[in-house]
Amino acid sequence: MVSHDRHLLKSTTDDFLLVADGKVEAFDGDLDDYAKWLVEYRQRNAPVSNTPVNLDKTDKKAQRQAAAALRQQLAPHKKQADKLERELGEVHTQLARIETALGDSGLYEAARKDELRDQLAQQAKLKARESELEEAWMEALELLESMQAQIEALA
Repeated sequence: MVSHDRHLLKSTTDDFLLVADGKVEAFDGDLDDYAKWLVEYRQRNAPVSNTPVNLDKTDKKAQRQAAAALRQQLAPHKKQADKLERELGEVHTQLARIETALGDSGLYEAARKDELRDQLAQQAKLKARESELEEAWMEALELLESMQAQIEALA
């Protein structure tokens, strides 16, 4: 299964596969471990700066201040990602209800064709919304991960 829905993955998946560097291999961990792995992976593969590091007290203070400013900028993005994840969960719940209703063989009787048409139309709308939310959620997570990596680089 390939999905961006963390709830779905947590509740239905026992094993994860890691696709990186042109290879597919078993991933020993959960989604939180994957998030940590991704930050470390990006740090390992980030371009190396040739600027010498000066670790006097002024620089350490500036680094702490810069990290604090980044953490402050991180908060609204975290809220947005959480909001998108909640909305995605709601859409999945609504889709599950519709798919359960579509599993009722009585719905396919001629007398209920309007109800069937409405259910299918609602399903199509929800699937489109699901796709939009997944894309926005993934973009928000990528932004959070890159900001978190910047904070960790300053620490």
